[in-house]
Amino acid sequence: MLDKETIWALVRENLAENLTDQNIKLWINPLQPLRIQGEILYLGCPNRFFMAWVKEHYFTHITAALSQAHTSGFKLKSIELELAPPAGSVKPKPPVQPEQIELPRLEVHKKAPLRFNPRFTFDRFVVGAPNQYAYSAAMAMANDWDINTDSLFLMSEPGLGKSHLSQAIGHQLLSRNPRSQVYYLTAEDFTNEMVYSLKNKRVDEFKNKYRQGCDVLVLEEVNFLSGKEKVQTELSYTLDCLLDAKKKIIFTSSKRPKDIPRLGRQFASRLNSSLMSTIEPPDFETRLSILGRKAQDNGLVIANSVLDFLARRIIKDVRQMESCLLSLNAQSRLLSRPVDTALVEEVLGDLMEEPGGFTPKIIQELVCRYFQVTLDDLRSRSRRKTVVMTRNVGMYLCRHLTDLSLEAIGQAFDRNHSTVLYACNCIENRSRSDIKLKTQLEFLSSQLKRAN
Repeated sequence: MLDKETIWALVRENLAENLTDQNIKLWINPLQPLRIQGEILYLGCPNRFFMAWVKEHYFTHITAALSQAHTSGFKLKSIELELAPPAGSVKPKPPVQPEQIELPRLEVHKKAPLRFNPRFTFDRFVVGAPNQYAYSAAMAMANDWDINTDSLFLMSEPGLGKSHLSQAIGHQLLSRNPRSQVYYLTAEDFTNEMVYSLKNKRVDEFKNKYRQGCDVLVLEEVNFLSGKEKVQTELSYTLDCLLDAKKKIIFTSSKRPKDIPRLGRQFASRLNSSLMSTIEPPDFETRLSILGRKAQDNGLVIANSVLDFLARRIIKDVRQMESCLLSLNAQSRLLSRPVDTALVEEVLGDLMEEPGGFTPKIIQELVCRYFQVTLDDLRSRSRRKTVVMTRNVGMYLCRHLTDLSLEAIGQAFDRNHSTVLYACNCIENRSRSDIKLKTQLEFLSSQLKRAN
């Protein structure tokens, strides 16, 4: 009988054939083979959230990989997940409450330090398909999961949650180790501090602060550094020192490194070596969850039908959603009127988008013409490469261009909701590195919008 480590290694080899490298790093590598009991292999998970996520999104893949590994000469009936025992016997320190956290003072620059927003924690972040990967990457960084990098680059348009996630990482790291030196600042603050140091002949103090006295650097809006060659050079040396010392670095930006103009090759190389994660605009289901959470957080009582109406018409970003809810609440109190769809249209009419006219049938017909596949093939059980690609692209476009739920999209393709989610994630991940696929998606989207 093979030992648990050898069996788990065989299962992971099989998983690598069907999952992306990033998914393996984030969700498979942190699992620990704990023991074999009877005919069951028990795997340990770092925490309850991790265990629930793996059960929902990866457990089918794991059990299939176990069955495939049976050809290696062992027989196990199943795999079970449970919480891994804490490492060592040291009693963990009590977590620091977010309200008590203040970052180390900026001794060099006179500006008061930025503070973490106490609301920007992981448990208050609403997870959906468009931000799932970014959330997973942030959780991995905050919990020291093995992802083969100590640097994370979060990219999104304003108001989609990159600052929430960057600060959530800081909260989590400080709660685990309150003595960590966490520096949270904008790229503009870093620039101003460097200029101040140069003018006041305190450059050595400035360098030592970041290169020797920093455990975690959270740098917001690095796109501000466009064209600032001296700052980019100094920051590049600082990043090298931090990474060599296994310190953590979190960047946020409204643009990808390749899209930031006048970015030096040396500095761009440092940014591109990070784990890249893009946060897309929220889909309908995520918007509905965000609105429900924001209403609850602000003590607002709003009917589900009104939240549904808002989720279909307020689509830009999270800040806009919260602002709309607060406006509705104020108008409701001032006018002594209930928050209903009539009040929504009256107060928020200019902010609301008209609902789109895309349907699964329109999208299916377009992708079938483009990839030269029949509608019958699209809904069939065929695993031909072209059919699978057409089907996955169709599901992805339905997910991003309609307000349909996963279940509704699945019905249109004769699939279940988990298959739809898996297909969308595959296309999303592949499009990051496959220029041809990215171009195809952009072309198909433009064709649909033009026809609409």
